Amino acid sequence: MTTTTSDTVSTDVGQAERRPLMTGRALLMMNLGFFGVQFSFGLTQSAVNPLFLLIGADPDQLPILNLAGPVTGLLIQPLIGAISDRTWHPRWGRRRPFITAGALLCAVILFLFPFVGILWLAVICFWLLDAGNNTSMEPYRAFISDRLPKSQLARGFLTQSMFTGAGAVLANLSLFILQKVSALQEEAGNGVPYWMYVCFMIGTVCILLTVLTAMARTRELTPSDEELAEMRNAPKGLHHAVAEIADAVKSMPVAMHKIGVVFVFQWYAMFIYWQFLAVSLGETIFDANPEEGGPAWDAAIGWSGLENAAYNFVTMVSALFLVGFARRIGAKRVHAVALGLAALALVWLSRIDNQYVALLPMIGVGIFWASAVGIPYLMVASMVPAKRTGVYMGILNMMIVVPMLIQTVTFGWIFTHLLDGKGSNAIMLAGILLGIGALAMLWVNPPDEADESPIVPLGSRRSITVYDRVVVGSDGTPTSLYAVDRAAEVAQAAQARLVVVTAYRDGPASAANAVEGVHRDLYGADVAREALTKSVTGLTRERARFIEQRLVAGDPAQALLDTVGANPANLIVVGNRGLGASQGQLLGSVPANVVRNAVCDVLIVQTSALDEERMLGEEAAEPDAASRSAAGGAQAAGPG
Repeated sequence: MTTTTSDTVSTDVGQAERRPLMTGRALLMMNLGFFGVQFSFGLTQSAVNPLFLLIGADPDQLPILNLAGPVTGLLIQPLIGAISDRTWHPRWGRRRPFITAGALLCAVILFLFPFVGILWLAVICFWLLDAGNNTSMEPYRAFISDRLPKSQLARGFLTQSMFTGAGAVLANLSLFILQKVSALQEEAGNGVPYWMYVCFMIGTVCILLTVLTAMARTRELTPSDEELAEMRNAPKGLHHAVAEIADAVKSMPVAMHKIGVVFVFQWYAMFIYWQFLAVSLGETIFDANPEEGGPAWDAAIGWSGLENAAYNFVTMVSALFLVGFARRIGAKRVHAVALGLAALALVWLSRIDNQYVALLPMIGVGIFWASAVGIPYLMVASMVPAKRTGVYMGILNMMIVVPMLIQTVTFGWIFTHLLDGKGSNAIMLAGILLGIGALAMLWVNPPDEADESPIVPLGSRRSITVYDRVVVGSDGTPTSLYAVDRAAEVAQAAQARLVVVTAYRDGPASAANAVEGVHRDLYGADVAREALTKSVTGLTRERARFIEQRLVAGDPAQALLDTVGANPANLIVVGNRGLGASQGQLLGSVPANVVRNAVCDVLIVQTSALDEERMLGEEAAEPDAASRSAAGGAQAAGPG
């Protein structure tokens, strides 16, 4: 059991500990940079492989030429995550320097990329572009988790998915639309058409404008003194960052391991799809191939951009609903269904010979992509320690890039010798692998309750998962202990922190009010500390995972309200009547004040049903003034 004690805190305590709620406008502004980063990533998906083919690459070389993506993701994202976890600058923050640096690198490479006419130079540009994308993307996801309270985390990742889809839509639509502009049909000296130049120039502007605006308009939260001290004392250097990654892998939640099993099939398949979509469409619809080139091949490239734009548009729309479904039936089932839809879509796509009908399978791919870019990250962000979010986001990306790395070194041979060198067969195999991934997701058993995500469960919902902290007051009396007991049960089910508050008045015990029917307070810090100790003595790890103890000088109701602050994701537990309340009162003064002023949920416990005289005898029926109540929610347990 983890317990912390705050000895005599004022009633305005805790403001620095809370992550403030963000307005809808601020949340949109924070995520705006995902639009530009995803535009860049969309070009690597849809434009880079056709560009490779235009300057002389063979189709069976595409897997090995795409080695940059998985290698840079494998190395850069976890390292950047671990380093950013230990970084803080008063002006630049923790994540923003890495996000900005990655965006600047992407902008430079996007501008230069189409001018390259030599394959090996294009491969170097691809490596640098992927390095920039990964440097921005991982800290950006951690930035969302750092900045938002848990009650807004789902909305934050949903907004990220929407901007991700929007950026990819624009990137792929630009490929399709600009390819139709007659003035841009001519080719430059390196064989690259001018419409592709314009696409990369648009990408340069998008990533600079959106990322720099988002970083300038969104501030990071200043870490606590303890966190800053931990960062300063943490060992620096590449060796220690690698050690941090290894340690995080060892202590990784079981649920993350199970996600990794599915990712093996999922991301191997998606790398095939991105590499061979244009080749497949050329074979089945446009009767074209990259070796012969010509207008028909350009049309296949443009239509592949429209296909990707279509699925990303579906991603934008379906992202609005998937998180809600995941909360109701479990992310495991939602992601399995999404994988199944994508599997059927790609198998169908590999056999379609009409370009307009070929857009329909993108519905299934888009639903899957909405799940793939949102739900796993949301789950991980909610199940790992906040101070290690960066490194765990990097580890999750390792689970993505390792299957991609395997694909780049194995699929060239498979494409030539087992798939007859046909892009349509490659797309069909991708669909089959996604189907296996869907079955693997169903095969994965839900984790133990201790490893379950408190925001989006991997299995179906089995417990309360909506509270950050459960706050209860106690004065050590039986009624207050009953309220503490109920609060501990709720905290355990919610995997939330339990905060036990004991409030007291300054002054001698003789100052206690003993008027019949009037709420009685504790007087003196020593009496209150004794009551607090009594309140948490019986709590074990099985009853509540995290327990915090607070002694507060002041009014009991205000002590509870100040402890929860402005966070609607907290819960206050109060008894309906406390010691000293009138027999006929339905609700005591402390719970009445709490209900009237709280911004979060309030749980009223029926402590008046307890027979205090029977439980404690005469001492309980007429307690001395020194043991009389008033802890915020002791009176939480039953304030009067």
